[in-house]
Amino acid sequence: ACVPPKRKPITESKSHEIDPIMAKIYCMVALDESEYSKQVLRWSAANILKKADKITLVHAYGYSPMTFFPGPKEGKSLGTVNEVIKKEATKAATEYLQRLGKLCNQLGYEPELKLLLARPMISEKQAILAYTEKSKPDVLVVGSRGMGAFGRMFLGSTSDYLVHNCKSAVMVVRDKDIETLDNTNKEASAPASIS
Repeated sequence: ACVPPKRKPITESKSHEIDPIMAKIYCMVALDESEYSKQVLRWSAANILKKADKITLVHAYGYSPMTFFPGPKEGKSLGTVNEVIKKEATKAATEYLQRLGKLCNQLGYEPELKLLLARPMISEKQAILAYTEKSKPDVLVVGSRGMGAFGRMFLGSTSDYLVHNCKSAVMVVRDKDIETLDNTNKEASAPASIS
């Protein structure tokens, strides 16, 4: 069973019992480079981030190094080309994570941003798992794109992997959860009808 790590209580009464209303958590939100990640972040802001005293947005990225040149080398070594590929991947991932950090700021939260290099060494889900083991969040929020059993069988689901291997509590945000949030927001912003 996943048991959150023990933390020093934020507030204690004179009897040294934790005040459940004042207790806060460390929340980590894992984001990929899909449009869906913005929705997961919005859902998290509406449902769980208000309970967190520390928030980390984590993004694992990778790149595919070249193993050979398809044509003449043109004076460049394979190592040099791969460094350029890695630098460009890192730049793109950093910019993406910063954009999501700004969105989180607009939603009223000040997150820590953590960029994790995954591929070619390990998969993104393994990089996220390793970071959660190091940083020990109370809860990890991940999205589920609804791949279905067939897709999960061949590709492997990041959310399934984290649910089964992460020592922290894992909250999976599904498409249905996002649709519910979107419908609630539309109803709240719709003008009231006059009878």
